[in-house]
Amino acid sequence: MEENVENKCMLKAGVRAIANELIIRNEDKLGDEADSLRAIKDPDEALEKVIEKLAGDNAFSMLKDFALLGEADYELLKDTFSEKYPVDVVDRLIEAGLLERRGDIVRFTIKALRDEIGEGDHSLAAKYWKKRMDKFGRRSGDVYEFIEHAIKAGMLEDAVEEFLQQKQPSAKLIELGETLVEKLKDAKLEGEKVEGEKKAYVLRNLANLCFDAGRKDEAEKYYRMAIDEYIELSKKDESKMSDLAKLFNNLGNLYHFMRRYDEAEEHYDWAVKIMKELGMRNELAIVLDNLGLLCFNLNKLDKAKEALEEALIIRKEMVEKDPSTVPELAKTLNNLGVLYKRLNKLEDVEKCYINVLGILRKLAAESSEFVPQLAAALNNLASLYLEENRDEEAENLVAEAMRYEAFLPPDIRMKCYINVAKVLEKRGDDAAGEYYFRAACLAFNLYRQYGYNSPNFVLLFEKAEKLSNGEMKGDAAIMKNVIMKYYYKVDTTLPEGLMYSRRGELVLKATRGEAMEFEVKSEEDTTAYLIARDVLAKVRK
Repeated sequence: MEENVENKCMLKAGVRAIANELIIRNEDKLGDEADSLRAIKDPDEALEKVIEKLAGDNAFSMLKDFALLGEADYELLKDTFSEKYPVDVVDRLIEAGLLERRGDIVRFTIKALRDEIGEGDHSLAAKYWKKRMDKFGRRSGDVYEFIEHAIKAGMLEDAVEEFLQQKQPSAKLIELGETLVEKLKDAKLEGEKVEGEKKAYVLRNLANLCFDAGRKDEAEKYYRMAIDEYIELSKKDESKMSDLAKLFNNLGNLYHFMRRYDEAEEHYDWAVKIMKELGMRNELAIVLDNLGLLCFNLNKLDKAKEALEEALIIRKEMVEKDPSTVPELAKTLNNLGVLYKRLNKLEDVEKCYINVLGILRKLAAESSEFVPQLAAALNNLASLYLEENRDEEAENLVAEAMRYEAFLPPDIRMKCYINVAKVLEKRGDDAAGEYYFRAACLAFNLYRQYGYNSPNFVLLFEKAEKLSNGEMKGDAAIMKNVIMKYYYKVDTTLPEGLMYSRRGELVLKATRGEAMEFEVKSEEDTTAYLIARDVLAKVRK
């Protein structure tokens, strides 16, 4: 027995040190009892006795519960802990010097005490964070603390309710969701039916959070688990089929993003089938848009046409009932325009784009968020007019799109640059080479950094080389040749006597295994840097 106590004392050296420190600090207050407290062999018992002597009954238990918080708002702490403790216990601990108050914040005076004192009542901690959220708003850190303590306290329904409201992904939130799923496996919440629903809801939100966070494999795992739960729920309650259909669409989106196109199409098809049976018109339009774009990319043009034309019918119905859905109508029209162009239905293409432009010009005038969509539609119609040799109309549209250049994302800006280059080339303007070069650089960057299915940047560099002069001509030739050689294994030879800028120099040095200092100031610089970095790694291997 003595040996066990000795071993325990050795393991609890930190607790003993804190107890002794408190005795030394408060020797005058403790008086004759100081020696008897030092004589207690069990460190935990010694610490508890010291704290109770200094701050009175319930002080030690309250500190264990407070240790879960670390620090707290003074008024909220007193309010929450008054459910379990006398109202004066917080003030007694402050007066005894075990806690300190600075402004509105209460914390431990001895930081090690929090770590050594042990865990307390998680339900009380959860209630504190709930009150804090009510007082200060739903700050993410406070929400995470509430969910974590609610899970540990077995307050699963409260944890589920809060988790389901979270839409912004973070590593901590996903971790909490995973813990919650594990806890719900064995939990009994208000009967079997509600328990299954809660687990399904949590899995669905967890999958969405993983998808938004770019954690694709985890998102797939939790979507599949959620689908299994909703299938079981639907067997007992057909109303759950609508949620199942939405999950099929979500998983289809994930597979589309992962380039697992056959699986994406399969899940979209399932979603469409269920939504049609249930009359889910608004949701159906979303899935049909997704399916149409997928089939367009897979060159299943008839199926794409069927999906997008059906989506358009629904979008028009929706606008009649709710004018705020006009942006969705514009999106579907734009997608149809692109499809009709592929099908060479040029009259239908023009009609779609003109309708889209009428809508988007009004929307962009009201809100800048629609500017990229407007520029894309202007550029699409310009492309059609260029193919039909309606050069003046195309030039006007391109000029309108370029007024928004600074506000456009890289993919739309790249497409605008291509049309600017084509317009200038037709006019015999030397500036065409510059825009081909800028488009080529953007196309390469999008491909290299994001896997974007870009236009043929090699051909764009070739056009830039042909139509440019001076350093830009040399840079374009160098980038084109080096990309062909080191990315596509095509043996190429650079023309002699090239002029080039520091971009070209950077890339050429990389082919010789040499590095150089280079400051990136533009997208064109980024292209040179990316090529040089890749090539240098290959050459030095």
